[in-house]
Amino acid sequence: MLDFAPGAPGLPGSPGPAGARATGGKGDKGDIGVAGQPGDKGDSGAQGIQGPLGVKGDQGNMGFMGPPGPCSPAIQSAFSASINQSFPAANWPVPFRDVLTNEQMHFDPNMGMYTAPINGTYVFSFHLATNQKPLKVGLFRNFYPVARVTEASSQTTASHTVVLHLSSRDQVWLQVKDSLTNGMFTDSESKSTFSGYLLAAHFKGGAFAE
Repeated sequence: MLDFAPGAPGLPGSPGPAGARATGGKGDKGDIGVAGQPGDKGDSGAQGIQGPLGVKGDQGNMGFMGPPGPCSPAIQSAFSASINQSFPAANWPVPFRDVLTNEQMHFDPNMGMYTAPINGTYVFSFHLATNQKPLKVGLFRNFYPVARVTEASSQTTASHTVVLHLSSRDQVWLQVKDSLTNGMFTDSESKSTFSGYLLAAHFKGGAFAE
């Protein structure tokens, strides 16, 4: 029987030829990666179109009552004056230049005319001394006589009181008829006076009523 002894290892062989190439099938979806850093803020977008009007909401509850408002001062108007010269000119307002009271300055003593400051009810009165001549005098409102008084006797007094409704800026005055019946008189013992005052203002709905 022949004995065989192992020989030395052989040399490596040459590389084999490249295998055929082909694309493999799509693999499974990988796991979500770690979140990246926030990106920079983008530019503002254009304003969108206005949306439709919403549904009207329910009425709210009544609020609390507010504090009382300040009180307005009552409107006042009054005057009284006497003549300082006897026998005034006819067909012209009689001036009453000796003023007894006229704090609101609604009476013009040189013209003898009272101008109503507001719509309201007013009271006018006159007490006129006469001497030497009879007296025919009228109370006028805006050039229209509203009362006339005749006093034929001398050395007496003609008196009258009238209640009138006036609108703001209406004017009232006294006027004698003519030079034959202008016996209105004044001296140290006798005075001829004209007086008036606001009795009640006419106020309605936040404004002075007519």
